[in-house]
Amino acid sequence: MKQFLLFCLTCLLLTPALAQQPLSGTVYDSTRRNLVEGVQVLCTCGTMGFTDSTGAYTLYVGDEDSVFFVFRGKPTQLFAVSRIKDMNNFEIALPLHVPGRYKQLKEIIVYGRNRRQDSIENRLQYDKVFNYSRGGLRFSNSAPESGFGAGLDLEALINVFRFRQNRSMARFQQRLIREEQDRYIDSRFNRTIVKRLTPLTDGPQLDAFLQQYRPEYELLTQALDIELYMYIQAAAKEFLKGR
Repeated sequence: MKQFLLFCLTCLLLTPALAQQPLSGTVYDSTRRNLVEGVQVLCTCGTMGFTDSTGAYTLYVGDEDSVFFVFRGKPTQLFAVSRIKDMNNFEIALPLHVPGRYKQLKEIIVYGRNRRQDSIENRLQYDKVFNYSRGGLRFSNSAPESGFGAGLDLEALINVFRFRQNRSMARFQQRLIREEQDRYIDSRFNRTIVKRLTPLTDGPQLDAFLQQYRPEYELLTQALDIELYMYIQAAAKEFLKGR
């Protein structure tokens, strides 16, 4: 008899639990962009839960129950479970603003650039320097009646005697090439990358490291990013050990 009564009591206690089903969803703030953590989710049947860091929750409810949410001591209205269409995705927005982890930026336009484009633009900008004439005799279509013999190109003849200008233009061209190569090195070997990969921070040590271990242009053009990063880490270890 005692066993029968215990069995009946157990069935009565389990009947409500067996009728319950999980209710899941997400809680947002009034912007519907920021997730709200730590919201208390309550059911009139007595079950309770909280939203996690992603604003998600799961709560067991019955068909005849209602749920409501409490945040910072302020409860929401009751939501009847029978009227919830999707038990796996019941989302609500609380009438408050919570600072989100991410901010929505205004529309920006990004123009991609690479070393080859910079090099081409550099050559176009200094076209007169990279394609200057070194002089020499050239013949033009000048007519004999112009007073000059054999259609001689006087500008080319004059350029023959412009040795000083030619040397200056050649030096200027070499300087532009070096500046272009330096910009390429700086784009791959700089303070930001070194600080990300090594313990070095802004200061005299970082300045000394950048100067001492600056790679050559020819070698850097043949190195992959992973090879360069390994070089930076190994060089920093050697540098700090020496210090």
